[in-house]
Amino acid sequence: MQHYEIGEWVDFARNLLSERQRSNMEQHLASGCAECGATLEFLQKVRQAAAMESACEAVTRKLAASARQVFKGSGARPMDRVVEALQLLVANLTYDSATDLLPQGARAHRAATRQMLFQAGDVCLDLHFDRDRDSSRVTLLGQLANAKDPRVQMARCPVLILAGDRILTQTASNEFGEFSLEYVPRQNLRLCVPIDDLGVRVEVPLKRLLEEHDC
Repeated sequence: MQHYEIGEWVDFARNLLSERQRSNMEQHLASGCAECGATLEFLQKVRQAAAMESACEAVTRKLAASARQVFKGSGARPMDRVVEALQLLVANLTYDSATDLLPQGARAHRAATRQMLFQAGDVCLDLHFDRDRDSSRVTLLGQLANAKDPRVQMARCPVLILAGDRILTQTASNEFGEFSLEYVPRQNLRLCVPIDDLGVRVEVPLKRLLEEHDC
């Protein structure tokens, strides 16, 4: 049985063939060619994966644009608009892995990774700080959740690290409320999460982390 080349199956999967050639290849598949069928199945999975990756990149760009739009004002400083529009909630610390007791006999040490849980109203923040000892940069992994109803999605929320009213770095939460940021520790930094649906902005001062545990 004569088989079609992989390039032809690539064009088939991408719908780039003429109706006549596509019909001939469909007849070939219908004749029971397992080899070509397997090739097409693999190429279709690759095409679907590429389409999903492209869609994710588009969503990420859209979220970043939404985050910037929140802080876009007409001649006003970035934070002025947020202060006027959203109620400030300073999150309270409810858990800190740095205070965990060490196993008996273990030597005291300063962990490079630290987990902290904060709550502000109905909003919970689960933060993981991972410090690079070589570059002093901190990778912050976090997740937003609604304490009143965990089923409520905390997606597309801008997440920013601020110095005064200046945005140092920003991102947006994904569909699971997760986000990731990198920053270099310094004085007077704070994490800010404006949540327009709740009419609040949640803030976590990062200065205390720098002073107490050098994170």
